[in-house]
Amino acid sequence: MTGRDSKKAPGRAPQPPDCVVALTLAAYTAPDRTTPVPARLRYHRRDPYAVHLDCQVDRPTPVTWVFARELLAEGLDGWAGPGDVSVHPSLDPAHDVVYFWLHPPGCPVTFHAPRPVIETFLAASYAIVPAGGETAYVDLEELLVRLRSRDAPPTG
Repeated sequence: MTGRDSKKAPGRAPQPPDCVVALTLAAYTAPDRTTPVPARLRYHRRDPYAVHLDCQVDRPTPVTWVFARELLAEGLDGWAGPGDVSVHPSLDPAHDVVYFWLHPPGCPVTFHAPRPVIETFLAASYAIVPAGGETAYVDLEELLVRLRSRDAPPTG
């Protein structure tokens, strides 16, 4: 649940996402000022519990936040996420937006996004992998190989 620069995982060919939605986030830069931030939400059935939020900021590669799809869904109806990522709906019914509070060390940021875009993305992801069906898409053998390769002592 943390932000990081997008990089390819070692030893794995990049897989295209099964669901992608482009959106523009509004980043709060002052009390009543926002700055548009091009972004996209991605969902991969190979990582069925997670969503990826890519934010294109002043860098050559986007900054990617990975967090639970369930957190995003819960954030449509109330406050969700006590950690690095929090999501909640607007308290003002006149504003049909969802707020994202991202808490990287030393540089918290708040965004909002149109609620219908988030709902469309979630509906598409649930059409790919229904809620509760995520375990059928987890490749435990691949996960074990990756975990063992990280714990393996250096050779040579």
